[in-house]
Amino acid sequence: MSFGRSFPVDVFPSIIRNAIYEAEQHTQAPLSLIAASALGAISLVCQNGIDVCRLNNLRSPVSLFLLTLAESGERKSTVDKVLMRPLYQLEEKWFEQYNQDLKAWLNGEVAFNIEKKALASKLKADMCRNKDYGATNERLKALLQTKPAEPVRYRLMLNDATPSAIKNYLCRDWRSVGIMSDEAGTIFNGHTLNELPFINKMWDGSTYSVDRRNSPELLIHDARMTLSLMVQPAVFQKYIERKGDIAKGIGFFARCLICQPDSKQGYRQITNPVISSEYLPVFHSRLIDIVNDSIAINGKGERLSLRFSPQAEQEWISFYNKTESEMSELGYLSNMKDYASKMAENMARIAALLHYFEGYDGDVSIQAVEAAAQISGWYVGEYKRLFFKSQEFTLVDKESDELYSWIKNYCASTFPSHISKTMILQYGPHRFRNKLKMNELLGTLFTQRKIMVTREGKTIYIQPVH
Repeated sequence: MSFGRSFPVDVFPSIIRNAIYEAEQHTQAPLSLIAASALGAISLVCQNGIDVCRLNNLRSPVSLFLLTLAESGERKSTVDKVLMRPLYQLEEKWFEQYNQDLKAWLNGEVAFNIEKKALASKLKADMCRNKDYGATNERLKALLQTKPAEPVRYRLMLNDATPSAIKNYLCRDWRSVGIMSDEAGTIFNGHTLNELPFINKMWDGSTYSVDRRNSPELLIHDARMTLSLMVQPAVFQKYIERKGDIAKGIGFFARCLICQPDSKQGYRQITNPVISSEYLPVFHSRLIDIVNDSIAINGKGERLSLRFSPQAEQEWISFYNKTESEMSELGYLSNMKDYASKMAENMARIAALLHYFEGYDGDVSIQAVEAAAQISGWYVGEYKRLFFKSQEFTLVDKESDELYSWIKNYCASTFPSHISKTMILQYGPHRFRNKLKMNELLGTLFTQRKIMVTREGKTIYIQPVH
């Protein structure tokens, strides 16, 4: 598991990796911003066609929630257009086709209703006159079987929609949507995120009941939602101040892959006027192929369930176990257990997306899982950096080494060879007798696997690893 600052673009399969690097040439935007936008596009097109299954029976969506913080001028919109262009074009095509189909359907409805009304009137008259109404009744039944079906409104994306509008859309035949925005200020300041429990349910792929006035209850069943939002840090900070505690408390942020790319403004020099346009069309073509496949199978069977190969599953288990151990008292993830609890699932989703988008057959490979682990690890580092700045491990090695030496010397003369955390605070090196400082140092040593941590009741014991 890697927690570095440079986005590991090289671990992506070739179609995605080459497109990201080419998009960087075109836009000179931060690589991590481009990578996040690419992941959002991939999640959007794949989510309606596949699920991921790990440990044989744990099946989940592959949908991702991505939040990217970037200042104005970082070319968010440009990146979005470069990567998503064919999807926007497809949306326009679908809208034109839907309007044509809707007009034809409305005309058909008028004719249908006229004939239905006429037959219903005749049936009523025949019954009132005690005439044989069997033939009329059969004609009416046959007519009702031919009622024109309302055309399906295919949409990939919604922007700044209310929760009510999203729910109504997902109750229909096409149950897949992306909330996508390269300028998500209106979303964070508007209504879209007002019902975070509902948004969470969509990440989970859960059934959701929709109560409507003067209408029967509807169910959102087996729907899929991708969230890919780029927002200015100041707007996001205001959202945190207003609703951050709620969003964190109910697990919304824990489901999100959040990052803030380093700015490239002031460093975007044109060194070569000739820019490659070889790889983005391949990426675009793959996006459209997957969408078309998704439409072809819509309502005609279950999504394809991708399983891990035996090696890949072992790698996923190792990632899960590593994450779990880092959630212990002094582990790297001890102060972000809510986020850590979703890491293994997000990693599995990314692995399935990489495997499927690249066009590989069969089970998800160990290479896809290893790549997903590195990408997930990078997002962990970003989450910790953004939400726990005061608790980052910024201490120099000599401080943690000094404490380790003291613990080791103390435990050399004790049996069993351990010391309580309280004793270290009371009798350890004087300049480290501060709870926050001590936790940082012990956390560093634990991450370096220089100490073991055990608990007996409420007492935490530290044991040096020789």
